[in-house]
Amino acid sequence: MQNEHWKETLQNLTIDELRNVRSFVEELIQRLETEVKAEIKEETKKEVKEEAKEESDPVIVYPPETPEETRERRTEKRFDLKTNGTCSFLDKGLNDFSNEEIPITIKDVSQHGIRFVTNRPVLPSNHLIVKFSLSSAGTTGNLYRKPQKKIYVEVRRVLMRATQSGGEYDIGALSIDEGTIKELQEETNGFEIIKKRCKVKEDLKIMVLYVKETQCRVIENILLKQGYIVYAANQKHNAMSMLRKNKCDLLVTEFESAKMNDYELLKDVKTEFAGLGIILEIDLIDTWMDLLSFCLDGYLLKGFNERELNIVVESVLKKVLYKNMFRQYIENGKRTNQNLLIICRGDIIRKQLYEISNQKGLKSFFVTDTEHAFNILNMNKIDFMLLDTAITGEKGLDFVTKIKKDFPRISITIFSENILERSSYLMGGVDNFIMKPANDMQKLKQYWDMVITQRDFCL
Repeated sequence: MQNEHWKETLQNLTIDELRNVRSFVEELIQRLETEVKAEIKEETKKEVKEEAKEESDPVIVYPPETPEETRERRTEKRFDLKTNGTCSFLDKGLNDFSNEEIPITIKDVSQHGIRFVTNRPVLPSNHLIVKFSLSSAGTTGNLYRKPQKKIYVEVRRVLMRATQSGGEYDIGALSIDEGTIKELQEETNGFEIIKKRCKVKEDLKIMVLYVKETQCRVIENILLKQGYIVYAANQKHNAMSMLRKNKCDLLVTEFESAKMNDYELLKDVKTEFAGLGIILEIDLIDTWMDLLSFCLDGYLLKGFNERELNIVVESVLKKVLYKNMFRQYIENGKRTNQNLLIICRGDIIRKQLYEISNQKGLKSFFVTDTEHAFNILNMNKIDFMLLDTAITGEKGLDFVTKIKKDFPRISITIFSENILERSSYLMGGVDNFIMKPANDMQKLKQYWDMVITQRDFCL
């Protein structure tokens, strides 16, 4: 047989040569068997993965990478279900019944979201696991491959209706993927870690740079009394040397030191220590607004007292630690489907804020009192809020405290004419405090742009 010529070749070999051939053939067989087993194992893994995917595939397609027009979302095809299901909260600790599966009635689903009704209160921005089953008749086609469904959603809209038995909540929710859920859980855990670090303070390091040694020592002693690790210097090169030897979290310095050699200090620090927060002591608010391009983290007005220093330092440290811990999420985050609530009466200011917010792709809600603000907050997921304290007066802090309790992920900016309100609002958990510029609306737009772009948080 032609295909057995190799036998004749082997018959002409010596015993030693045959032994070498046998060794080679055994190695070849072993290698081929290993490769075949690996291929079988990989195919099995793929099959298991595909089966698992079919079981867990959400009925809703995840949101696209780029935002779609509201009109297109409203006109997209919807699938009426009218079926029962359950939902449970992923935001542990924010709801009394977070571990309970709440009965719901699903009205319809679309390519991007789901609508259902429940008699339990749900807030916009809550994250839920929704489960429901489809009848065998409803599992035809590509949309409903499996009858058992489990999807993750973020509540975007809540409408409450009075009924004979109490209240009914009509919920509109947007689908989110498991990666987003993981990020949210890591963020929640990160919040707790940051709060504990700022409460204990023992591992937080602060660099104090002041030309006048007496002022430098005063600030150093105040911070040491709080429990921080503090390094002090009177010259820039000494401060830079200490920063290189010690990984600090924050730099507290003065305008006189910062402005030398065309703001050389700020430029060098930002270049060499990207994660270092900076608090600058200034004479006037206008100075702070002029330095927005340096993306400083906070300011102290000359003549500040011990209480103000401690409040500003802790507020800035929380934001800096958050940005450093979640820098990747912030940089890679897709700012789609985000909403802004502005509580303000000034038409000019509202117009300016609307322009910059619209450029960033935010949907804006404008109200002129806190009652309507609460209505918006309870019906729509809000990501950013700007409050003009001229509307709330002395009740502004109570209003902010309640919002932070019910909606902890909202980034709140205070807009005020009174700098003396700043410390109290920062203690209340606001993320940014803007002094109303006298005439320069461009500076206001620049600051608001920075607030939205950096997404600063104060916990």
